[in-house]
Amino acid sequence: MATAKDTAQAEPRAAEPQILIVDDSPDVLAGLQAILRSRYARVVLATSAEEALDRLSRTSVDLVVTDIAMPGMGGLELLTKVKAISPDTLVIVITGYGSVESAVEAMKRGAYYYVAKPFSADDILIQVEHALQRLSLQREVEDLRRRVAESEGFHDIIAQSKAMLDLFEFIRKVAPTDAPVMIRGESGTGKELVARAVHQESGRRAGQFLGINTAALPEQLLEAELFGYKKGAFTGAVADKEGLLTSAHGGTVFLDEISRMPEACQAKLLRAVEEMEVLPVGGLSTVKVDVRFISATNSEDLDTLREDLFYRLSVMEIHVPPLRERLEDVALLATHFVAYYARRFGKGPKRLGADALEVLMDYRWPGNVRELENVVQRAVVVSAAEEIAASDIRIPGRLDVSDAVSSDTLMPYQAARGEVLASFQKRYVRALLKSANGNISKAARAAGVTRAALYGIMKRVGLMEEKGRRVRH
Repeated sequence: MATAKDTAQAEPRAAEPQILIVDDSPDVLAGLQAILRSRYARVVLATSAEEALDRLSRTSVDLVVTDIAMPGMGGLELLTKVKAISPDTLVIVITGYGSVESAVEAMKRGAYYYVAKPFSADDILIQVEHALQRLSLQREVEDLRRRVAESEGFHDIIAQSKAMLDLFEFIRKVAPTDAPVMIRGESGTGKELVARAVHQESGRRAGQFLGINTAALPEQLLEAELFGYKKGAFTGAVADKEGLLTSAHGGTVFLDEISRMPEACQAKLLRAVEEMEVLPVGGLSTVKVDVRFISATNSEDLDTLREDLFYRLSVMEIHVPPLRERLEDVALLATHFVAYYARRFGKGPKRLGADALEVLMDYRWPGNVRELENVVQRAVVVSAAEEIAASDIRIPGRLDVSDAVSSDTLMPYQAARGEVLASFQKRYVRALLKSANGNISKAARAAGVTRAALYGIMKRVGLMEEKGRRVRH
């Protein structure tokens, strides 16, 4: 007998989710169908567990909503068989009033939610919406894992956002020339990876890529490292040493934190850029060099850089957008980091759970890709299970307002207040609904607000939408 999994492989899964309702009562079936059809187009019915299994063997089903008490095969046995045939199919069970034991047993067997009788239309709709949202996240995670496995991105830069795809295209246009490039972006955005991508796309890819952080060394040492020195030029100079610009002949030199380069070194660097020659420290004659200059800075204030040097180095400018402006890259990056650190630390196969992905997506990442990498690295280390859960994700200062009022994205008070409030409301309502098992009335009572007010908050912060599809009321 073909399984639902076989069928799903043979036929592409429809974008609209398919829901199977199972109940031996025609009246209950009709009522549930009317409730769910108000929001979902693909709702099918079965009057017994046996009929439900037959349907499941012939077509893909995203969600099963079943009563527990049915003649013949009961809902619990059906649940077990559904999970065996199609593990990805989620199941919501309907239990009799006060039947706590059956609800607990259903959850142990893999049910996603349970709904106790008597229930309202809202009870069913909220539970179903939650289940389908979780299923969508699970499939997104699986798709991301597949895509990460198939590709390592653009020269090790993992991205899928339009902003980054446009950046890749710009790199392809800029790289073949020898024009100096200035890369600008916040700390942690991956400016060195962008510099390496420019090098790899250029005709100098066979040459060396040598980089130096110009802010990390004192002036005299930086000058010696860049331009080289002659024996006896200073104490400790016991032999001639080739400088970075000479060593990279035929390749690319990457000057990080260029805005913090000491002023004395800037004059010598200007000569190197203009004349393609350097004068080693203590030397009497210049040495010809052939390099491509790529510079980077995370500062918007370049007043410390000589104006003539700035114009020489920034013939072409590349801006690397911060992660908060391309949040669609978070899931792909996180999936990549999970796979990388699981291999590196010998943790065995690891995957990112849907609830963990939800936490990562609901954050603005002021520390950019570097912060995301650190958070995921920690989660891989502390997670004891194969699937990384939301509880494994630790984001220091997650509700800190500082990123709403940072120097580069300074917002008016009301805008910043609104953003932080919306972030709080979204997380609060999610936790509230989870504690109330999706029951709107119960959640509203616990929060001390009316159902209408709770619905209003949910709509305002986007919890009534799924991937741009507006939920109908």
